[in-house]
Amino acid sequence: MASQKDTDAACSEIEKAYSCCDVADALLKLKVPQAGFLPDVLPIPRNEPTGSCLVAPISTVLFVDKNQQPSHPRAQHTPAESNIPSDKHWTDCPTPGTAVLMQQPDGQLCALLGDIVASRLKQRGIKAAIIHGRSRDIAACGELCSDGKFQVWSKGISTVGTSMEAKPWAFDVPLHVGGLVVNAGDIVVADEAERGITIIPRDKLEEVMKLLPALKKADDNVLKDVNAGVDLTEAFKRHRGHYVNAK
Repeated sequence: MASQKDTDAACSEIEKAYSCCDVADALLKLKVPQAGFLPDVLPIPRNEPTGSCLVAPISTVLFVDKNQQPSHPRAQHTPAESNIPSDKHWTDCPTPGTAVLMQQPDGQLCALLGDIVASRLKQRGIKAAIIHGRSRDIAACGELCSDGKFQVWSKGISTVGTSMEAKPWAFDVPLHVGGLVVNAGDIVVADEAERGITIIPRDKLEEVMKLLPALKKADDNVLKDVNAGVDLTEAFKRHRGHYVNAK
């Protein structure tokens, strides 16, 4: 497995040179489920959009129904015991420098994050809050993100706080979101310009880095040929060595 230094270097390189779509092409070639695409989670509007691409390791936080207790029947994939210290707020658990991915029980109307929680995460050095569920205080969160140092993504919005229906239960546990299984330490590519998220399993990062340069070159050359009047069949044929969908 890559060292932290190697992981940081890979994240920096992807941020500078590639998009979430480039990464998805590599993951498709590696036969990763859904090519790592996390569907239906979008960036909240920010006051001064910069279209930045964030690449960072993931911390995970699992939320459950507010009535969940260790002795009660649990939702699938839910740990029996909470691992959040009783004397801490959950926002103190994620590792600084990571992006926090939060899983909300299906069908809930409450928000897992508003401007207060987002402010605490940003203050602690968290790079993004990605909610597979709902957020609120969108205007204030957009202002919080306007300096480009923090991102907020969510599937939907709400006006009501977390305590109506949900509570935090466990951090850095596997999450089952959008058809993917996401583990703490996996890499998120949250690309505001493309309005998409791709997740790289941590054990695939090295292979992804090896594939990206050739895939990006092939993609750029196909586009160059098409803009020069070459038909797609011929353009794909010229670059079939690396273009994922070429037959």
